[in-house]
Amino acid sequence: MQKSYITKLFLVILLLCFAYTCTTTEQRRKGFVAKPCLDCHTKTLPEYQKKFIHEPMAKKDCEACHNRHGKIAVLSLKEREQRKLCMICHKDFDARILKSVYIHSALKQGKCTPCHHPHASDNKYLLRKTGSEQCFQCHKKDTFTRTMQHKPLSDGCLICHNPHGSDFGQNLVKKEIELCKSCHDLSKESFKNAHRGYPVEKGKCTECHTPHSSSDKKLLRISVHGPVKKGECSSCHKKSGDSSPLDLQIKGVKLCYKCHTKEEMLFKETYRHKPLDEGKCLDCHNPHASDYNKITLKSTNDLCFTCHKKKTDILRVSVQHKPVKEKGCTVCHNPHSSHNQFYLKSPRKNLCFSCHVNTEKELKDGNLHIPFSKAECQKCHDPHGTNTKGILKVSATDLCYSCHKKQEKEFFIIYINTPVNNKKCMSCHKPHSSQYRKLLDSTDEQLCTKCHEAMFIDSKEVTMHRPFQKKSCLICHDPHASEFAANTKNTMTGLCYSCHKNMETEIKQLSEKHLPVEEGKCISCHNPHLTKTGKLLLNKPRELCLSCHERIVRTNLRKGHIGFDSGDCLSCHKPHYSNIINLLNENDPLICTKCHSADNETLLRVHLKPVSRITKCLPCHEPHVTEKSGLLRNIKHAPFAKGDCRSCHE
Repeated sequence: MQKSYITKLFLVILLLCFAYTCTTTEQRRKGFVAKPCLDCHTKTLPEYQKKFIHEPMAKKDCEACHNRHGKIAVLSLKEREQRKLCMICHKDFDARILKSVYIHSALKQGKCTPCHHPHASDNKYLLRKTGSEQCFQCHKKDTFTRTMQHKPLSDGCLICHNPHGSDFGQNLVKKEIELCKSCHDLSKESFKNAHRGYPVEKGKCTECHTPHSSSDKKLLRISVHGPVKKGECSSCHKKSGDSSPLDLQIKGVKLCYKCHTKEEMLFKETYRHKPLDEGKCLDCHNPHASDYNKITLKSTNDLCFTCHKKKTDILRVSVQHKPVKEKGCTVCHNPHSSHNQFYLKSPRKNLCFSCHVNTEKELKDGNLHIPFSKAECQKCHDPHGTNTKGILKVSATDLCYSCHKKQEKEFFIIYINTPVNNKKCMSCHKPHSSQYRKLLDSTDEQLCTKCHEAMFIDSKEVTMHRPFQKKSCLICHDPHASEFAANTKNTMTGLCYSCHKNMETEIKQLSEKHLPVEEGKCISCHNPHLTKTGKLLLNKPRELCLSCHERIVRTNLRKGHIGFDSGDCLSCHKPHYSNIINLLNENDPLICTKCHSADNETLLRVHLKPVSRITKCLPCHEPHVTEKSGLLRNIKHAPFAKGDCRSCHE
């Protein structure tokens, strides 16, 4: 039995193995077949029409460089750095070039694609451009296209330079002097005479000559030292016949001061630039020639940044001081010495105003910002550059709060004026000076209308609150922030009572108060600025009263009190407070007999006695509206309903 069971199990396993071997790889992968890359990346197809195609591209082997990315279209390369990716295949290049002393900047940064196309190109070596045009993608063309061009330049940059790297400076294919000698015969008399018999081959040709192009027929650099230009090499060097002709006559700064006698005196000012103080003129200047003004080694800013490395952050800010951006450090700083700190060319006040002429005129305004009055521009502005408009050190509001700390705390409350909340102090204030108090941009009246113009309607039909009419907004409102709604200076009642003092006193003395008055909600009935109705009411009296007392006008009530129908609620009621219930002007019956005083026949017949003897009206009459004539209340007492008063009354 057991033997038969084992035999059957063995046969089942054998059949399963046979079935598995009969299935394809794709079937075993549950039908998942990867689509070719080019089915989706159709924009790449035209690359195959180009003359030179990258080998993996030609084989459609995208995964030689890329990882699969699925539905998310990302450039997923096998190596993050381009250079490392390329070196997977170009191993010989890695060993040969990257061990060089000097490496092309792009390659040094790990970038190959600035010069080479990764897929295909019509140019050999998959170059993006042909010849020197490829180099001009990064190197400014104007320095190569001056009037006089070095002859090899017409044959392309690669005559002298290695495009990837070299053991010689500037990626030269040979040592500089050897490269020059490959075209120029230094043994010729004409060459020796041109160089006054000095063995210039012991130096560098590019000390005086530009290797690319120049406006000078001898390819001299733009800025040439006077003695060099005149061919007076012996002004600084020993005679050409000397055993050491290239040695200097005098070492150090004393040699420079032989000619620059005037400068020697000027350079003794209080603050001296360190290289000058140490007599190191050649830290900044080339003794022969340069492509930069004053024969400096580099352009003004680049030269300064050689030592002042921390200041290179200036180049990365979004708002640079215009002189720094356009002309360089020496617009403000003397590169040698000065009587002013930081080698400024003049005292800070004069220096800033030498450009900012209109700003200087603001000093004549009546109200000056304290830092501005002291010409302490640097308190708010960075003289070089920042990421904030106006080269402010920080955002305008943060800058204001750096001094106005007390105000910052005061403004951080419930209700904040929009400009303050949006951190726009200069919506209302001027940063330097003003003709108006508190450095305001204009008068208080004009300032508010800048934003709230729509509120100030000039019309004879409009009733205006007196402060509003005079545009004296600050009587009621705080211009910055408040603990009260609408930025008012006090609670609503406190604010209103500051002018309406009699009302405050009377309210405290009287027992009956209108609910809005009791709750301190004056604006429930009144507009604080202007309305088209009298007393600054929000609506006509009747409509205003009924907006709260709406139960008075139930639709099934038809008979109305004459005063009520005419909308004259105030003929019976006081609007704010009273000593009488329901805010009545008079007690019952005086409130009624003011109008109903005549003892006419109808009145005597209905009331059974003259008006003078009536003690109460309101127990029987509804004062506003009712279903019955005579404004009678809906009373169920049977004799009253029949008009039979004598059943109970004499």
